[in-house]
Amino acid sequence: MKEFKISSKTKINIYEGKDGLLQVTLNSLNAKEVLYIYEMSYASLNDFLSEEKAENIRQKFLDKNIKIKELTNIAFHNEYTKIKEFHERCMEIRYIPSDKLDITTEFLIYNNTVTFYTYKSEFYAVEIYDEKLAHMQKQIFDFLWNLADKPMIGGSGKTSIF
Repeated sequence: MKEFKISSKTKINIYEGKDGLLQVTLNSLNAKEVLYIYEMSYASLNDFLSEEKAENIRQKFLDKNIKIKELTNIAFHNEYTKIKEFHERCMEIRYIPSDKLDITTEFLIYNNTVTFYTYKSEFYAVEIYDEKLAHMQKQIFDFLWNLADKPMIGGSGKTSIF
């Protein structure tokens, strides 16, 4: 990790590789109340972590009672977790068509933190600690959330907007 201190209240961390993505994911477990996510792949933890690590992290979100609000371009999702309570107690998902918002990079927003990362061709993340930036990004997220469609959620995370 590379850290850049901008001011007493603002810093930027840059992470590389799968270990870096794991670290920003673990950092998001510090979310107070809500974790906002723009997600490219509905079960993105499964895309860069082992099933065991991904399930362990989902269980921690559940144990900490962290609510996850997720915007995605994916209209239908297959089952991907064995932790059935995860969707019932943690997840709230909205679908937004890519012609309204093309989600090509994943974003996490929580507390005073905005993180964006990619794991498709390269593995890196940029984590920005800035209260005003996080506040503004939460407002943008909520605006888009209200435009998005609510999918029906079935067992183990199987969803559809139809």
